[in-house]
Amino acid sequence: MFIGLIVVTVLIAGFVLGARLHAAATSPPLPEDQPRRPVTDRLPGVTSEFRRALVVPRNDQKHRLRPHQLWGRTERVAPGRR
Repeated sequence: MFIGLIVVTVLIAGFVLGARLHAAATSPPLPEDQPRRPVTDRLPGVTSEFRRALVVPRNDQKHRLRPHQLWGRTERVAPGRR
């Protein structure tokens, strides 16, 4: 019986503490305070940047470059020049 009383007391104290913390929390931002997306015809997260790999030097098989040696060399390509 004594353990049950302790459990109920802890639960009530937790509820009261949670209610106080919830009341002290700041309210959510208003809709006009939210950031706005730029006006585009693209979906969020979609990029329209295209890249083309630079020319890879042609060497013999003994001295060829491995993928980890290329360091992701790319060049930007204009949207009209794919």
